This record gives sequence, structure tokens and C-alpha cells, in this order.
Amino acid sequence: MTPVIVAFIAYTFLALESLAVELEEPFGTSPNDLALDAISHMIESTLREMLGETLPPPRDRAVDYIET
Repeated sequence: MTPVIVAFIAYTFLALESLAVELEEPFGTSPNDLALDAISHMIESTLREMLGETLPPPRDRAVDYIET
């Protein structure tokens, strides 16, 4: 029974390690990273709309889940 328990614990630690690597750098261009360009564009559009200013031109659409 010991090898099964050790394998389960090792799998848990390896999963936590891979999760930590993903959370370590959330900003970038990988498909799993935060879309900061889209978020900042949405904030800018909302603030301009609230102030009554003209809206910025529409952004390019994402290609393969990566903002261009």
C-alpha cells in the first residue's frame, strides 16, 4: 500500500508545482495568460463612454486566442 500512497502524494506535489509555474507569470502571450490588452481596451472604452468622449476605434479580433 505504501507505493500507492507515495505515488498519490508525489502526483499532488507535481500538480501543485505545475500550478505554481502557471501562476508565477500571468502576463504574456501564451494562450493561458491574462489578456491585458483586451482588459485595458475595455476599461478605456468604458471610461470614454462615461465621460461622453468618442470611442476609440474597434480593436483587432484575437487570433488563436492570442490578442494581436
